[in-house]
Amino acid sequence: MRITPQDIHHQEFNRSVRGYTVEEVDAFLERVADELEHVHQDNTKLRDQLKGLEASLSEYRRLEKSIEKTLMAATQASEDMTKNAESKRELIVREAEVRAEELIQEAQRRRDEIKVELAQLSQQRTVYVAEMRAFLQAQMNLLDELELRGYKGSQRPARPEPEVPVELDLDNPQDAPRAP
Repeated sequence: MRITPQDIHHQEFNRSVRGYTVEEVDAFLERVADELEHVHQDNTKLRDQLKGLEASLSEYRRLEKSIEKTLMAATQASEDMTKNAESKRELIVREAEVRAEELIQEAQRRRDEIKVELAQLSQQRTVYVAEMRAFLQAQMNLLDELELRGYKGSQRPARPEPEVPVELDLDNPQDAPRAP
């Protein structure tokens, strides 16, 4: 059972012949009651402070948990961003490698086409030069034959024109003879 300051103030004792002095006992009980009152008030204040501190502690713990969750979320987001960046980097590298391979293959294909075209043009040139030589040789033969027979198309004998040497560069398209 708890004793309150009021219990001490209202406490009365039986009197006996050989007992304590009533005034001293009353004075002492008054001091004890006052002291107990102060202790009770201090205890009440301390309990109120404790409740406030517990509430603050609870709030701090809630904030701590919130901060921990936020920190964990930020860490996870950072890890996710790093993974995404790495994935994007790998994708860009793969795409660049594929594109580079495509460009190399296209360049090799074009090189092969150019080689074929060059071979065809070289063969055409060889055929053209041979045909031109054959044509010129035929014309030379015809001229020789006409000279041997003499030119009978007019009253006068044919006078050969002075020959002017002509140098043709068959590699130059401007010098190449044209078909009629």
